[in-house]
Amino acid sequence: MVSDDTGRGRVYGMDIQDSAIDSTSSFLKMAVDSREMELVKLFAMCHSRMEDIVPKDSPVRLVAFNLGYLPGGDKKIITVPETTELALQAASRIVGSGGLISVLVYIGHLGGR
Repeated sequence: MVSDDTGRGRVYGMDIQDSAIDSTSSFLKMAVDSREMELVKLFAMCHSRMEDIVPKDSPVRLVAFNLGYLPGGDKKIITVPETTELALQAASRIVGSGGLISVLVYIGHLGGR
């Protein structure tokens, strides 16, 4: 589910790897209907720049981080602490009162330890 019955929800996804964006896009085409697909925007960019794409004064209810590396991808391309700290700071500025910030960390590589 991308949005509730009002259709006002939005999902902004970002990753520095084009292959992650392509994989997510392919999955969404199979998993959601065309109306919901219009509510999803994917960007090939660093998560630390989320404030560049989320419209100002948007009521953000959830910022979810999936940190680590792309499964099946190059394990040398990983999330790094410097950009993650910037992204968490950005998330804290855009998430609304009562909203959530979720962080999932993969530990199966050196950067996750």
